[in-house]
Amino acid sequence: MSGKVLIVDDQTVMLRLIAIPLEQEGFTTVTAMTGVDALQKIQSERPDLVIMDVMLPDTNGIDVVRRVRQVLNLTDLPIIILSGQTELAAKIQGLEAGADDYVTKPVDPKEMVVRVKAMLARTQRLRQSAPAATSSRQGRLIAAIGAKGGVGTTTVSANLATAIAMRNHRTVLAELRPYYGTLARHFGITPSATLSQLLELATKAITDTQITARLMPLQPGLQLLAGPQHLREYREIQAEQADALVGALVNMASYVVADLPHLPSVANRAVLRAAQMTVIVMEPESSCIAAAAALVELLRAWSVPLTAIKLVMVNRTQSVQQQSVTEIERELGCELLGTVVAAADVAVNAINAGRPILNAAPGTLVAGTLREIADRVLALHPVGIRAG
Repeated sequence: MSGKVLIVDDQTVMLRLIAIPLEQEGFTTVTAMTGVDALQKIQSERPDLVIMDVMLPDTNGIDVVRRVRQVLNLTDLPIIILSGQTELAAKIQGLEAGADDYVTKPVDPKEMVVRVKAMLARTQRLRQSAPAATSSRQGRLIAAIGAKGGVGTTTVSANLATAIAMRNHRTVLAELRPYYGTLARHFGITPSATLSQLLELATKAITDTQITARLMPLQPGLQLLAGPQHLREYREIQAEQADALVGALVNMASYVVADLPHLPSVANRAVLRAAQMTVIVMEPESSCIAAAAALVELLRAWSVPLTAIKLVMVNRTQSVQQQSVTEIERELGCELLGTVVAAADVAVNAINAGRPILNAAPGTLVAGTLREIADRVLALHPVGIRAG
């Protein structure tokens, strides 16, 4: 493999430590020791990938990443952050800025070579497949993500998938979470297989056959890929694994509803960039609206079109001090698919019964709202009916 890699670090020893093994593998390397120099060389040298240190003498490397995405508008340039900061908050900040990967020091040079090769190969596949993806895909990928935790994303995902399946569309509900997944409880089942078993496989081994073996039937036309159920199953999802999963699933079903965790990750980035629609689940109160605005900004940095971002409001309190729908749409710049009315008792009873709201309480107002939201999704992204 060949390509040009820009390495940004203020330590000469680190520059050579990373550059030498890359050059031995056939890469051309360019170096920079400041943020200003890095931005100049990104524009003049046009590298295929950037390895960015965080601690630079003139600025923060994360700020450089942010400028690359927002000012230079280079949304598909692969960027790997290399940092001595191991805290989760630092990793989240780097990914939110638009980095594709976050590697902590000390790093084995051989590992960095492998990461560079994998990132470039993945970027090349995405670029080559992008023109044909929309026309060749049989199914539609709908990704649901919360503006913050605890807003009801999983409940919305479960009922959205149920409603779509009720319209005679073959549907897969995929719980793409690295930690404990609760969708199984919404349907009253104990999964015999989960996503974790797929994550143990090499990416090329994540095939239709392997995925099908882990799908749990829920009702006619609806299957579940459940998230981990035990601590021993917790595994981070790599971007390449996420690509392989959703790439296979959209060829197996008319609709795939992906239930995502709200924290930024390379897996979320891969899924959201592949999705035809991203549904942000939120509440109409100030802190959640601010979180939703930050999420929209992140999605734009990840090259998710604003037109693909939709909102679902979960109104738990019926407070008279909440902002209006029109105000929220204007502030976020996104269309609202619908508002799920306050019905805490209905939601709790449904979970306790192990049935989604649409099955447990089909005649309620909240069930009607959820069906309307599903119908809007289907109208915006129709596919031919493939029941079964």
